[in-house]
Amino acid sequence: MGAMRRNLLFSLAVIAFLSGSAYAAVTTEQTTDPEFLINSGYSQLTAEDVFMQKNRANGKPIEPLYEKNQNKFIKACRQFYAYLDPSIDEVDRIHHDIKPSPSFSDL
Repeated sequence: MGAMRRNLLFSLAVIAFLSGSAYAAVTTEQTTDPEFLINSGYSQLTAEDVFMQKNRANGKPIEPLYEKNQNKFIKACRQFYAYLDPSIDEVDRIHHDIKPSPSFSDL
């Protein structure tokens, strides 16, 4: 009877050990990484938006994460039209890198 009770306790201990939850330590920095977001099922646009918001909050320059593959002729036409009409957002972005002082690039 003692051996059966010992085997039962050992079996219960093994089951309890195997059924315990595994805790993965994931930091906020890791969960906002674009690769992590894409692997978690979010789109490239969402990952890029999170990346740009993080850069804006940290005071880093805001640059697109992914470059769009466009025809060079169409891209040149869009840039020329954006040069003629300053109200057009030339890179099709919602976010702008706003600088408080004027610069040569404003002309």
